[in-house]
Amino acid sequence: MALQDKSDRIDHVGPDLVWRQLAEDVESDIAAGVLAPNAKMPTELELASQYGVSRVTVRRAVKDLAERGLLVVVHGRGTFVSRASAPGAPGTSA
Repeated sequence: MALQDKSDRIDHVGPDLVWRQLAEDVESDIAAGVLAPNAKMPTELELASQYGVSRVTVRRAVKDLAERGLLVVVHGRGTFVSRASAPGAPGTSA
């Protein structure tokens, strides 16, 4: 299954940090319900290809989202959208 090309969502020449843009885009997809709670995220390599960024950039964005409770990283299994990130879930602002 080919992933949707989202490279146009990232401004590589502007002043905004690329990892932050990626994190904000994933956060928007979570808030909009495009990424459902408990959904498995694409791998770092797949996200890097999808957004046209490096794996280091993806890793930094995922780290930020995990620290904020939006993603859960399970070693050896992958990265998942947090149950708590569902709109209206306890601990969310929706």
